[in-house]
Amino acid sequence: MNKDNSKYLLMLYQHCKDFREFFLESDYKNVFHSLYKIIKNIIDIDNICGLFLKSNYQDHDYFSIQKSSINENNIPKNHQSAFDFILESLSHQYYVHIVPIQSHNTYYGCLFFCKAKNRINYTDEEKDFLEQLGKMYSDIFDNKDTYQRKIFNQSIVGQILNNIKANVYITNPHTDEILYVNNQMKDVYQLNHPIGQKCWQVFQKNQKGRCLQCPVNHLVHNPHDCVIWEEHSTSNQHIYQNYDSMVEWFDHSLVHFQYSIDITHFKDVQNKASYDDLTGIYNRRAGKKKLSSQIEEAKKENKNIIVCLFDLDHLKTINDTYGHQAGDFFIKTITDTVSSLIHKKDLFFRLSGDEFIISFYDNTTHQVNQTMLLILNKLKTIQNNQNLPYILSFCFGLYEVLPHNQLSTTDIITQADEKMYIWKKRSHLRYALNDLKIHSPVVENFDYNKDLLYNALVKSTDDYIFICNMKTGVFKYTPAMVEEFAFPNDVLTNAAAVFGAKIHKDDKYEFLNSNQQITDGRTDSHIVEYRALNKNNEYVWLRCRGHVEYDDNHEPSIFAGFISNLGRKNYRDNLTSLYNHFEFEKRINELKSQFAIMILNINQFKVINQLYDHEFGDHVLRILAQNIQTMLYNETTLFKLDGDEFGLILKETDTTKIQQIFDKIQAYASQKHTYEGKPLTCHFNAGVAIKPQDGSTYLELRRNCEIALQYSKRNSHTDLTFFNPDLFQEETYILRLQNTLKQAIMNQYEGFSLVYQPKVKANSHQLMGFEVLIRWNHPDFPQVGPGTFIPILEDTRGIIQLGNWILEQALIKLKTFLEYDHTIMISINVSYIQLIQDHFIDYVKKMLTTYQIPAQLVILELTETTIVKDNQKVISIINQLRSLGLKIAMDDFGKGSSSLSLLKDEPLDIIKIDQSFVRNIKTDSFNYSFTKFIIGFCHELNLKVVIEGVETKEELDIVEEFQPDYIQGYYFSYPLSLNDTLHYLQKRLTNEK
Repeated sequence: MNKDNSKYLLMLYQHCKDFREFFLESDYKNVFHSLYKIIKNIIDIDNICGLFLKSNYQDHDYFSIQKSSINENNIPKNHQSAFDFILESLSHQYYVHIVPIQSHNTYYGCLFFCKAKNRINYTDEEKDFLEQLGKMYSDIFDNKDTYQRKIFNQSIVGQILNNIKANVYITNPHTDEILYVNNQMKDVYQLNHPIGQKCWQVFQKNQKGRCLQCPVNHLVHNPHDCVIWEEHSTSNQHIYQNYDSMVEWFDHSLVHFQYSIDITHFKDVQNKASYDDLTGIYNRRAGKKKLSSQIEEAKKENKNIIVCLFDLDHLKTINDTYGHQAGDFFIKTITDTVSSLIHKKDLFFRLSGDEFIISFYDNTTHQVNQTMLLILNKLKTIQNNQNLPYILSFCFGLYEVLPHNQLSTTDIITQADEKMYIWKKRSHLRYALNDLKIHSPVVENFDYNKDLLYNALVKSTDDYIFICNMKTGVFKYTPAMVEEFAFPNDVLTNAAAVFGAKIHKDDKYEFLNSNQQITDGRTDSHIVEYRALNKNNEYVWLRCRGHVEYDDNHEPSIFAGFISNLGRKNYRDNLTSLYNHFEFEKRINELKSQFAIMILNINQFKVINQLYDHEFGDHVLRILAQNIQTMLYNETTLFKLDGDEFGLILKETDTTKIQQIFDKIQAYASQKHTYEGKPLTCHFNAGVAIKPQDGSTYLELRRNCEIALQYSKRNSHTDLTFFNPDLFQEETYILRLQNTLKQAIMNQYEGFSLVYQPKVKANSHQLMGFEVLIRWNHPDFPQVGPGTFIPILEDTRGIIQLGNWILEQALIKLKTFLEYDHTIMISINVSYIQLIQDHFIDYVKKMLTTYQIPAQLVILELTETTIVKDNQKVISIINQLRSLGLKIAMDDFGKGSSSLSLLKDEPLDIIKIDQSFVRNIKTDSFNYSFTKFIIGFCHELNLKVVIEGVETKEELDIVEEFQPDYIQGYYFSYPLSLNDTLHYLQKRLTNEK
C-alpha cells in the first residue's frame, strides 16, 4: 500500500470512529449510506450503487445511494446479466470503478463507485484505496462478530492495549462476563480462553462474587467517573492499583473497563522505605509526610496538634562504652515503651539517629507533658528492674500547632527542637549537680611538666609567648617571634635593647614606659600596643599583655604574657578555621608569578539552612571545609570567603588540570553525606580567573572570578566557568538591567504596563475572560521581555512589589470590564516568591474587598515549579485562596517537571497546556497524542483545560477535536492594550445587540 493510500485510510479512521457507525448496521444498505457520507469527505465521488446476492445467483438486490436512471424493475434476474445491465446504464453518466465483495471464496456482490464524467477520472491511489475498502467489508460480511474483535485488536487502541505492560480487561457490567483481556494480563494469569467467564472467577481464587471494593455498581450509576482502588489478587498474591471506568462498546452499550498496574514490588519497597529497620516506626521521610497530612487534617477538623521532639540522652557514650548492641537495645527499649503508651491517633517516627517525633492529635500541652513524664518514669522502672548500667532517658520539647498555623512542617519541628534544647540544657545541669553531690570535684595534687606545658601553649596559639625571669632580667621568646623579628636567639639578656631597637619611633615612649613600670614595681600587669619592624622591614602592629607573679617572699619572680600580631588578628575564619578573605587577598597580592584563582559557591545552600537550621548549616560548612582542605592538601590552600563561598589559589593555570581539580571537589560534594543522622548532598558552582590575562591585581582578579561564578550559577548547563571578556559585558548588562528595573519600580512602576489577551470558550468562541500580561518599556533596554526581566526580579525579590502592583491594577481594570459583561474573568500570574510572602493572602483579601470584585471571577496562575516547590506549604496557601472563592490554574503544564500525580493530588481548578504542544500538532504525533490524552484525563478529574498558543485555523480545528474548555492564542487576538481591550469589548457588545 503506497503512502498516499495510507493517508486515505487514516482519514477514514478519523471520520468513522473505528467504523462503529456502519459495520454494526443490520441492513447493508444503511451501511453504505453511512459509507457514502464518509468517503465523500475523503475522495470525490457522486454515487455508490450495489448489487448483492441474497441466496443464489438468481436472487439479488440492488440499491443506489443517489437517484439513477436505472429502473430496478427492469434489471435482469440473472446476476451476471444484471451486473452487465447496471454497468452499461451507469457508464453513460459516470466513470465507474467496480469493487467485488468476497471473502474465503464466498462472493457476496459488488459495489459500483461512480464519479460524474465532468470530473477527473479515478487516480491509481483512489482505486487502490477503494480496493482496500472492499476487502475490509468483505471480511465484515463474512463474520461480523469475529471481525469486531479482530478490528479492536488491530486498531490503534487495541494494539496499544495489547502491548502495554499493564493489565487491561473489559467486562459486561451486568453479568461480569469478560469481553476482552489484553496479552499482558493473559500472560500474568496464564489464561487461554477467558472470554465469557466471570472476572472474579478468573482473577481471584475460590471467590463467590465480586470483590468487596469493586466499583462497578457505582460506575453503572455514575458512568462519567473514574475510580482508583487497590486490589489483592488471591490468585497470584499480587497487589494491583486499578483504574476503573465505563467505555462505549461496539454495540454502543457501556461496558466496564479496567486498567490495572502491579504495585506489589512498589508496596514492598514503599513499606521498607517508610519504616525504620531497628524500631519499626516510620522513618524521617515517611514520618514528615504523615505529619504534614495530619496537620492538614487537624486544620479541616479545627483541632490542634502537640508536636513533641525528644532526643535520647548519652547514646554515643553508651555505644562507645558498652557497644552498639547495647545502643540498639537502648533505642528499642525507649521506642517500644513510647509506642505502648500513646494512642493510635498519635503519630510516632524517627527523625534522626537519636531524635524522635511524637505528634499528639487533639490534646493539651499539659496532658502531653504528663504523658512524657509517665514514659520517663516507666523507663526508670525498666532500668532498675533490669539493673542496666546506663540511664534510660531523653530530653523533650513540645510545640502546639493550632488550626490557623502557617508554619511549614520543617519550621514546626524546628520550634519543637528549640523547646527541647531548653530542656536539654536544664537536664545536663541537673545531671552535673547530682554528680557533684556524689563525687567531690577536689583533688589533692595536680602535677605537670612545665617545659611540656610551655611547648603545648606555643603550639596551640598564633600569638607570641614571652617569659621574663624578674630576678635576672632574661627574656625567653617563642621560635615564631624569633623568626618574624629576626632576633639573634630565643633567649635574650638584653631584650629591651634588642627589641626596643625595632619599635617605631612614635611608639617607643609607650613601649619603654610600660616596661619600666613593670621593672619598677609600679604595676604588676600591662597592656600596650606598638609598631615593630619585622624581618621584611615592614612595621606591624603588636599588642602586648603581660602579668607579674611573685614568690613566697612577695618578690617579683616571673613576668609572662602574650604578644598578638594585630596585622594578622583576622586572618582565620572563626567558623571553619580556614584562612579568610584577608589572607586570600594578601597572598594574591604577594604572588608575582602566573597563577589562577577559583571561587566556589555551594548551590542552594540556603535550602540546607531552611530544611534544618543555621547551626546545622554551620556544621556542614565546617565539615566540607575540613574534608576539601585535606583532599587538596598537596595542590592548593582552601580559603573561607563570605557566606557559602570558598577560594583557592592555584599555581596550575592549565584549564584542563583546573577542571580536574574542580571535578575532584564536585565528586566529593555530590556524595551522600550524613550529619547527625540527616542525609545531605551539595553541589558547587565555580568561577576561575587567571593572572595575568584576566587581571594583574587582586581587585581585578576577584571581580572577574565573581563574574565567571555568577555565570555558572545562572546557567544550569555549566558548573565551572573560566572568565572571558564577553562575560564581563554580559554581567555588566545584567547589573545595569537589575538596577534599572529597581529604579523603575521605585519610580511608581515607570515603564511597566499591562496588556490583556482574550481567552474564548472552545467551539462557541465566546469571550470567557482575559489573561493579564506584564510589559516593560525602557529606551536603554528596548528588547527586554518578561522572560528576561521576571527571573531577574525574582532573584532580587523585586517581583513581590511588582507582583502586588500587577494584582491591584488587574482588579481595577476588571472592575471596568465588568461594566461590559458581568461574567468576564481575569487571570493573573503569581510568582512563587510572591505567593509565599507573609500576608499575601491578607493582601488578596484586601484588594478584593477594596475594589468589590467577586472572588470567583479571579484566576491565579501558578507554574508547575511553584506547585512542586515546598509542596505542603504551597498547598496550604492554595487551599486558603480557594476557600476565598478564587480559581487556581496550573500554567505551562508539560513544560517543566510534569507529573500526572500533580493533576490528581493538588488543589487545582484549571490546567493550561503549554503552547509548545500546539506547535506542529498536525505532524508531531507526540504533541497530538499528549494534548488529546491530557485533556481527557483532566476532564475525568473535573479540571477545566485551556489550550494556549493557537495561531492558525488548522491548529484550531485539531485542538477543538479534543474538546478543551477554553482556547487562547494569536488566532483570536494578540495581547491588547487597555484602550484596545475596551474597544474589543464594545465591539463584541454591539455585535451581540
